[in-house]
Amino acid sequence: MYIISKSIEIAASPATVREKFLDFPSIPSYTPNGFVGSISPAPDKAPSALVPGDKLTCVMGVNKMKFSPVVLENSPAVFSWRGSLPAGIFTGEHIFRFEEVEGGIKTRLVHEERFTGLLAGALMGRGWVSGWVGMREETEKGFEGFNEDFKAWVEGSE
Repeated sequence: MYIISKSIEIAASPATVREKFLDFPSIPSYTPNGFVGSISPAPDKAPSALVPGDKLTCVMGVNKMKFSPVVLENSPAVFSWRGSLPAGIFTGEHIFRFEEVEGGIKTRLVHEERFTGLLAGALMGRGWVSGWVGMREETEKGFEGFNEDFKAWVEGSE
């Protein structure tokens, strides 16, 4: 397993940060050129009502790859999904954790992905192949950029 994890502290409660995070239609307004292009549930499903097994449509990455992951968790502390290329070649579990800091007046947003499958090491490891491909570095920068944009948006609307 190969893990990329980036975190940022946001001056708002975990409930507020989670509520803002689930405002998926606003993503293009606070991070118009960001790593996370869009997250969309089925048209008849509100983000707060998503349950494990529900499908999303996501557009992410430098190349704005479109894929359809499955929700794993949607709780006050975690929102996560799993997306995969066929036959377990490359699978990612994308996780957003909303951790209470300073008695709940701040939140640590942990933005993480756990990669498994036959190509996980080649694409997301720390070897020369992954360095040449550059996906790990692009993903790390993308997570950091999303976190910074999201923090500015949440704190600017408080």
